[in-house]
Amino acid sequence: MRKDKSGFTLIEIIATIVLIGVLSSVAALFMGNVLNGFTLVRNNTSAALKAQMALNRISLELKDLNSLYALTDNVSIVYENSLGDNRTIRLAGSNIYISTPGDNLLIDGVSNFTLSAAYDNMYNMAANDVAYIDIGFTVSGVSSFSTRIFPRNRIVHP
Repeated sequence: MRKDKSGFTLIEIIATIVLIGVLSSVAALFMGNVLNGFTLVRNNTSAALKAQMALNRISLELKDLNSLYALTDNVSIVYENSLGDNRTIRLAGSNIYISTPGDNLLIDGVSNFTLSAAYDNMYNMAANDVAYIDIGFTVSGVSSFSTRIFPRNRIVHP
């Protein structure tokens, strides 16, 4: 007569543990990639939002300027806004500031900042007028952002 033995052999238990370990490793790698992707997207979205807010503020300021006092390419612009206040937008280190009248940080972590203006005889007068102002920058090495601003008023070359 043969006895009926129930239970697992040592080989079956070891094979099960090895299989669970392999499956766990694959799942951990997959979850790690998912979490890294999520973090990257979150950081890029945050940087893009900050950049868009800064460009919107700069555009609003420079569309309604009354006078342009000084423009130093890739550094700063000094102007009078529509309320008669003197303002400055400038790059200091890796930050862009706007004076309102104190320095307020618009955006940090900026590189490759560009600021320039193009001049043309826009109103058929003797003076060269500001045709447009270009502003651009890169945020945290992630992406480049730029805009071209066309002033609403006649602005004479400083």
